[in-house]
Amino acid sequence: LDAGMIDQKQILAGLTKRKLDIEAAINAQNAILNANAVGMDEPLVDNEGYPRSDIDVYKVRHARHLINCLLNDHKAVMKDIERSLHAYHAQISRNGAAAAAAGTTANGHAAETADSLQSRGAHGRASSPLPFAVVGNVENGSPAQDAGLSAGDKIVKFGSVNAGNFTDVTAIAGVVQHSVGRPVNVLVERNAESLSLVLTPKQWHGRGLLGCTILPTR
Repeated sequence: LDAGMIDQKQILAGLTKRKLDIEAAINAQNAILNANAVGMDEPLVDNEGYPRSDIDVYKVRHARHLINCLLNDHKAVMKDIERSLHAYHAQISRNGAAAAAAGTTANGHAAETADSLQSRGAHGRASSPLPFAVVGNVENGSPAQDAGLSAGDKIVKFGSVNAGNFTDVTAIAGVVQHSVGRPVNVLVERNAESLSLVLTPKQWHGRGLLGCTILPTR
């Protein structure tokens, strides 16, 4: 891998970990509020202006303060993830352009690139794009199930990720983190047929933003 791509992947992985740590901290503080049966806005004093005796006022006030700070941190790290993701895919594009330029022959005719080789089979016949990952378990009620994904689906395209620029599942994770609440176009192969699906990563009652596992095919 290009050194720049490795650096961006490491940065993206670090930012993703920080995001998950912040979300875990927010959940911990929300647990304190839930234990006191309050949210972020209920008054902490009674009708006579005295601190409420039915809750731990200090813990609730402290938890609310931390949640507000953590939400600001979460917003900032999401912006950093977005910038890092753009930089990562820009580096992929630059590397692809450089590889294509390097393949140009002396008489000015471009050599066939990896993408064109992928799209053609033997004797120049057009063939389907290659899958680069496969869907594992799909949980009931998950965004993945809602989108129509099934276990065993072979992923040909996931947002901007395809076989030509796929390195590992970090690339897919980056698209997912960048697309929370927004639709992602996914192209899969199922029983030798191509299916175009729309997947929207989001929080749900289960783990993760998709509710499925994705494994590389190579």
